[in-house]
Amino acid sequence: MAVAIGDKAGGNLTAAISVYLGGLVIGLTLVSFPASSLVLRSIHGFSNEAYGAIYLPQLIAAVGGALAGGAAEGRVSLKAMYIVSLLAFCLAETLLAMSASASTGAALPMVMAATALFGFGFGFGGGPLNAFAALLFPSRQGAAVTALHMCAGAGLTLAPILFAALDRVGLWIAGPVALAATAGLLALLSIRAPLPVPPRQELRTTSVSHPSRSLFFWLCAAAAMFYSIAEGTFSNWAIVFLTDERGLDPQAAALALTCFWAALTAGRLLATLIAGWLPPAAFLLSLPLAIMLTQLALPMVGSPAEALIGFAAAGLSCSAFFPMLVAFAAAPTPQAISWIASMLTAAMMVGVGIGSYAIGALRGSEPIADLYPQSTLAPALCLIATLTAFVLIRRRRSPA
Repeated sequence: MAVAIGDKAGGNLTAAISVYLGGLVIGLTLVSFPASSLVLRSIHGFSNEAYGAIYLPQLIAAVGGALAGGAAEGRVSLKAMYIVSLLAFCLAETLLAMSASASTGAALPMVMAATALFGFGFGFGGGPLNAFAALLFPSRQGAAVTALHMCAGAGLTLAPILFAALDRVGLWIAGPVALAATAGLLALLSIRAPLPVPPRQELRTTSVSHPSRSLFFWLCAAAAMFYSIAEGTFSNWAIVFLTDERGLDPQAAALALTCFWAALTAGRLLATLIAGWLPPAAFLLSLPLAIMLTQLALPMVGSPAEALIGFAAAGLSCSAFFPMLVAFAAAPTPQAISWIASMLTAAMMVGVGIGSYAIGALRGSEPIADLYPQSTLAPALCLIATLTAFVLIRRRRSPA
């Protein structure tokens, strides 16, 4: 991405650092909560249901943040929205760190407030961040947005290893403290960064209907939600499943979660490289099937090696679905990509929260190993929604 836009190469470098480091911070912050699952459960004795409940505020706040972002479009600058989201991440990690020394009764509300702050920042700032990447490199928008997702994927991959290593030496609290400081400093940098301003009037001056009035868009949003239910069952309960039910040590479980995020990131990169030869349907219709196969296979995991392979396969099966879905949903109205990305992100967070909470609520009567096969309903519904969206858009494009 060493491309200078305009005459102020230094300013563009500052803007690029602000945007792509923001992607990294999002990935690290998102995984900081599941990566802290063993610490939170051991210090405060959270039950399965209580641990699953910490993700409910995240999904509610993510939806609220995305809706607020959509309402703020045209009234508040994308730059201001992004800075607000960084400050929310900073506060979220501050509360997570403070929860370690809180009483058992106060710890759960503090962690739930932390996930709510992250959810709001994710929903409110996700759309602007995607728009900034595309606007910074207008001649290479696809590569620019993909690079942003790669940065987020790097954060998703690094967080489990980082938090497990810090916990092993008794310094777990350094993880959320460092993330809070990074998000705060990045917010200060972003205030000075010359972030690009999008042509906001474009959608209003065209005859194209807003995507919110389209059944096609809402089918894509439903697909995003059902897809992410599966992702939530993989990511947020991986460490608990592998330690409690398979007897793996915490480091091996953290490495398996790292393999999930690494494979997800690598799969997105691979999809970008081969997307020129394959239509979006090849990814959007095959990956839900791969997710179902992985959910059926994970109950057979028993050793550390099998855990690494199983969760790497889960990450690969999830990898390119969401980025491809965003591009597919934005194709009829590309000028609304910021709004579309925000709303699909909100739908994704709803799914992650539902998947995470459902496992916690049901685990009292059934082990996670038995719940994985039952979870195949989510990718099956995702596939149905995606197929319906494809049929709808094909009919719309066909001559009368």
